Amino acid sequence: MAKVILHSIGKALEKALDPAEAAKNAAHLARLEAALDDKREEVRAGWGEKYIDRVHAKGKLTTRERIDLLKDDGTDIHPVGSLVNYGLTFGPDDKTSPGAGVVTAFVRVAGRITMVIANDNTVASGSWWPRTPEKIQRAQEMA
Repeated sequence: MAKVILHSIGKALEKALDPAEAAKNAAHLARLEAALDDKREEVRAGWGEKYIDRVHAKGKLTTRERIDLLKDDGTDIHPVGSLVNYGLTFGPDDKTSPGAGVVTAFVRVAGRITMVIANDNTVASGSWWPRTPEKIQRAQEMA
């Protein structure tokens, strides 16, 4: 297990960089974070509204809706491995597998932090894709 250092190291930002350079770096970081948020939202949507509607037409909830009901009220879901398989296509139809077709997240349930692993039923009805087993195994190791 790695040791986590709980005290500051280095200099205060104001002493290390001039304000213009710090602002430039902050703006660049904001652009990178926005691009990352866009990718996460794309993965969160699965294969899109059509597949969400299909799940609802069967009288079922999407994976993320079930996780929302499972978690303690007022707590957040902390997904991990969201970008597994991001940008890759598979098969003759060039299908994508957002998040490798599985949602893995830290979620507080009954006051305890748990790891939730759930097939994403908006991505090929929860089928497994390349890297799905590795993603699940990694989530189990984190748990």
